[in-house]
Amino acid sequence: MAKAPLAEVHGSTDMALKVKVSCSSGCDLWGGTVKITAQDGAVAKEAVLVSFDGSANQTDEFMVKAPFEPGEYTWTALFPARERKGILHEESSAPFSFVVKQHATSAEVWDVPSPIAVGEEFRINVGVKCSAHCNLAGQGIEIYDHQGAKVATGALGDVPRPGTPALYWAEVDLKAPGIEGRHRWTVKFPEPDLELTHEEASCAFAFVTGRQPECVVTIQVVDKDTETPNENAQVRLRPRMYRGSTYLTRTDEGGVARLKVPRGTYQLYVWGDEYEKIVPSVKVDSDLTIKAALSDPLSSWRQFPR
Repeated sequence: MAKAPLAEVHGSTDMALKVKVSCSSGCDLWGGTVKITAQDGAVAKEAVLVSFDGSANQTDEFMVKAPFEPGEYTWTALFPARERKGILHEESSAPFSFVVKQHATSAEVWDVPSPIAVGEEFRINVGVKCSAHCNLAGQGIEIYDHQGAKVATGALGDVPRPGTPALYWAEVDLKAPGIEGRHRWTVKFPEPDLELTHEEASCAFAFVTGRQPECVVTIQVVDKDTETPNENAQVRLRPRMYRGSTYLTRTDEGGVARLKVPRGTYQLYVWGDEYEKIVPSVKVDSDLTIKAALSDPLSSWRQFPR
């Protein structure tokens, strides 16, 4: 075997092989056929000897499909007996071994809101990907809370997430716990009902629950010189003295961000491109609008009731 398969391969994936055949007398066996045979004797692939370096012939690299059942396998590269220029060459063979393992899967979660009002419904995105890019459309996912209780189920969508080759995903609706604090929940992808066996996968995600919101804070982010809206700027309201939940969002295409928060005093942070702005103290006791020009000094920030 000039190139043997990897020691471990996933079921039904391509194995790259290359075979070398030599004659003790240095004969050129160009054009001869090498057969790859499985354990049951079935021919999995044939390849032709296409090069000769003066002492041995080789095939080009070629692909052979691995079995889809997990387990240990020993296959054989076989060069049948062949007559060449009146000379009979005897049969030759070389065994090679490999292990077929289950397809690995991985799960991920994104767009988890935080904080969430206690007892409120919220939505997350869950994605699962196979290491061999298998189609996972329609396969089930499960969500478990911090106590291990199953709180929701879902099914992966029909098409991968845009920009990815095989991340199948779904939106899942959940309900936040009725107590304040930080919570760590788990997404599980059980072994799917597919012809090829796949490993299970899981991942954790965290979120914070806080008091019910009482006011809406609107932040208008613009460029000082042009007054054009700053889209996709990050906006954060953090309670003074770090007591309570931090609220985070981004501005829309109009440069506006809205956060629903409990009454209190907050610090406001805004990031837009390379700019960062901070308002050290924002008192929220009713709906409030704040306008920020990102290239302004801190003193130019303005806030006024709405």
